[in-house]
This record gives sequence, structure tokens and C-alpha cells, in this order.
Amino acid sequence: MLRKFVLFLTLLAMVNAVTLRKWIASHEKTCYFAWADTPGKKISFFFAVHQGGNFDIDYEVEGPNNRQLFKGEAERQGDFVFTATQVGEYAFCFKNGLASFADKLVEFDITVEDEARPEDIAKRAKRDEVMSSVVGIASDLQQITKFMKYFRLRENRNFATVSSTESRVWWFSILESMCVVLVAVIQVYAIRALFTAKRSRL
Repeated sequence: MLRKFVLFLTLLAMVNAVTLRKWIASHEKTCYFAWADTPGKKISFFFAVHQGGNFDIDYEVEGPNNRQLFKGEAERQGDFVFTATQVGEYAFCFKNGLASFADKLVEFDITVEDEARPEDIAKRAKRDEVMSSVVGIASDLQQITKFMKYFRLRENRNFATVSSTESRVWWFSILESMCVVLVAVIQVYAIRALFTAKRSRL
């Protein structure tokens, strides 16, 4: 049991990850960076818009020497995994588009881990079973984390929809009440004008 725990901590030490939440103002562009010190590192990038506007954002991922890897416009969320083929700094940028006038809350996760694997198939077959189980547990935990982020994102979007619908219903009720009062006032003045006209004839 102690050996499994030590191996699990060793596996976590091999992974460099950060999860952040950032409000991005209208027309603002912000970038975050991750460093790959050796080729063959696996980099995963996840983002989701939790609040603001139509829940969309422009994004761009660049490798060393400003080489563009991924780019998208008006995306609500994204999940990418790629292998760093070059040593250097990788940039992950968000831009609140020119057509948007609302601040947006973006949650994103950048993970850099060592993807090194034994190249000899025979060595893979002899891999320690404990290490294999730990790798499987770590993979399952990562999948569970992604599901939790997705459900939290859906909850935020549904709450925003409910709030928007509630606001619309409230304003519609106010408008309806004003229309009822206006019709009542018009009816009163119309009836008064009718009786006034009859009296003048008499």
C-alpha cells in the first residue's frame, strides 16, 4: 500500500498543471505561457467560458518561434492535447472579440507532463503492474475532473439562462400591467367624453 502511494506521488510530480479563472474585459487580449524543457512533452489545454455575453471567446495557441498550432473564434469551450515537438515556450491566448461588449469569465487548465514511454515493446510487457494501476487511476481522476468542470460549466450557463428568463418575465409583467392601466384610463376618458357629448346635445 505504501509503495502504491509513493508511486502515485511520483506520478503527480511528473505533471505540471495549473487551473485558473480570469475575467477578460471587452476587446482585451491576454496570454499565458507554459515551458517545455524537452521534446516529447504532452501538453493539454482546456478552457470554458462560464459567464458573460454569449459564453464565447476567441483563442489561439502558439508554439516556439510564434508557430500557430490552434486557433478559433467565438468558441464556448475547447479541449486539446498535443505533443511538444520543440523545446521552448508555448503561448495560450484569449481575446474578447471586437463584436463583444461584455466582460467574460474564462476558466482554463494548462497541463504539461512527461510523455516518455519505453520504446521497446518487450519492456512495455514487463512493466510493473502497480505502476500500470497508478497510471490508470491518474487517468481516471483526470477524466473525472473534466466531467466535473463540464457539469459546473453547464450549471453556470443554465443559471444564466434562468436569470435572463426571470428578468424578461419581470419586465413583460411590468409592461403588461402598464398596458392594462393605460387601457383603463383610455376607457374612462372615452366614456366621460361620450356622456359629455350627450349632455351638450340636450
